[in-house]
Parts: sequence; C-alpha cells; structure tokens
Amino acid sequence: MRVAVGLLVACLCQGCGEGRDVDERVDASPGGTLEVDLDRGDGMRLDPGELVVQSHAANEVRVVSESTEWGASGVRFVIDQQGDTVRVIGRVGGATSWMFGGPRIEVRIWVPREFSVDVRSTAGSVRLEDTTGSVRVRTLGEVEIARAEGNLRVRSDGDVSITEVVGDVDVRIDEGGIEASWIEGDVELRTGWGEIEVAHVQGRVVVRSNRGGLDVRDLSGPIEAVTERGAVYASFVEDQPEGRIETSRGSVEVLLPEDAGALLEAISRRGSVDVDEGFRVPGEHSENRVTGPLNGGGSPLRLFTARGSVNVRPR
Repeated sequence: MRVAVGLLVACLCQGCGEGRDVDERVDASPGGTLEVDLDRGDGMRLDPGELVVQSHAANEVRVVSESTEWGASGVRFVIDQQGDTVRVIGRVGGATSWMFGGPRIEVRIWVPREFSVDVRSTAGSVRLEDTTGSVRVRTLGEVEIARAEGNLRVRSDGDVSITEVVGDVDVRIDEGGIEASWIEGDVELRTGWGEIEVAHVQGRVVVRSNRGGLDVRDLSGPIEAVTERGAVYASFVEDQPEGRIETSRGSVEVLLPEDAGALLEAISRRGSVDVDEGFRVPGEHSENRVTGPLNGGGSPLRLFTARGSVNVRPR
C-alpha cells in the first residue's frame, strides 16, 4: 500500500513542476507573417492564460512565454522560420497535464511594424495591438484588437472588442458580445447569442444576432442590422441613410440628420410607428405603417419590427 501511494505521489509531482520559460528572437523583415498555434490540451482552467501580439521597431520576432500552475512542466514551444513566415507552436504534454485544470500559459510576441498575424489558440484570450498587416484569429477565448491597419477576420467563442482599425472587419462568434468602434472599412459582425455595439464606422455595416440587441451609432454608410430578439438603435451622420433594420421582437429607434433624405418604409406588425413631425414624408400613413419619400427621397431605408414600436427621430 505504501509503495502504491509513493508511486501515485511521484506521478503527480511530475505534473506540478516549474514550466520551461521561453525568451527567443528570430530575425524577420517587415512584410512577413507570424503564425501562432497554441493548444493547451484537455485542461479546463477558467483562466488558461493570454496571448499578446504587438509590434516593435526591431526587425525581429521575439517570443516570451511563462507557464505556471499544474502541468506547467509539460508545456513545450517550437519556434521556426520558413522564408518570410515565423511559426510559433505551443503544446501541453504529459499524462496528468489536464489535472486540476491544467497549466496557465502567458505568451507575448513582438513583431516588426509591418507584419501579418495568423493565430489559432485554445489557451485563453488573444490581444493584438499596433499591427500593420492582415489579421486572422481563431480562438475559444476573448479577443481584443486595437490600432490595426489591415483586414481582420475573427472566429471566437468569447466576447470580441475591436477599435481603431483601417481595413475591413469580419467577426463571427457562436455566443458572446461584439464591440467595434472607429473603423475605416466595411464591417460584418455576427453572433448567435449576444449584443452587438458599433460606433463610428466609415463603410458598410452588417450586424446580425439571433438573440441580442443591436446598438449602431454614428454611421456614414449603408447598414443591414437584423436580430431575432432584441431592440435595435441606429444613428446616422450622413444625410443619405440607406439599408435595412429589422427585429422580430423588440423596438426600433433611428436617429437621422434633420435634412436626411430616404425612401422610407417603416412598419410594425404589432405596435406603432412614429416619425417625428420635423420630417416630411408624403405617402402612406397609419398607426403601424409610414412609407414614402423622406425629405424628398433618396436611397431605400426599411425599418421593421414584428412586435414593438418604430421611432424615427432627428439627431
């Protein structure tokens, strides 16, 4: 019995040692690509770690990592380079690495200022800052991207926050909220269950949620905003609003410049439609429908709710 207990303790201690920290540098010229592949295995830790990628002035990729908690001794990294691509691969090994939630892995990577980034990670949240180049992220955690130049593509199972981007933004998540602001480019955001907030976009905006409210402010391009359940709020800064705003259950409120022109179609199946008297809309008017040229007409603007009210107000 004492021998069995001793063997068990020996096996367990193999998983609770110190992790092998990494601090490596690879020469890299601007215009290359960083590929990151982090897999923490079967661990279920609530705080599995974080990956941070940001730019610096040096022509090199620097990788710094620290692994702690149970299973840290089983964390291994491979860093190699093929042409202008630098690959960082992280894995968790060991028969007991999953016990007590597994290790916590903190990784920070610096890249040249002009460098594309391609990330796949199951090791916690992902944060990118001050990058110039295309970005693709696939992760099970939260994503935060700030000050980026280049097209972004994100697939995640957690909340996503994006701000100060010059380029197109494409985000799709199964569950969680999405925030995007100060974007110069087209934006497409989709979540299965969660709220979406967008502000200050110079480009086309497409936002969709199966269950969640939509808040879209200070738009200067066309919009497509659709949710199955939730209220929708939208405000335009240009005098030619265009697009489609729909919800099955919830109210729709739209703010427009006083001189905005549009071909308006505002409909509520089970509720009221109210267009501020400051707008001129000759055409069909009833309690739950207002259609006609708004201030002389313009591009089509459709506002619809199955259950709720529709309100159009001046900014």
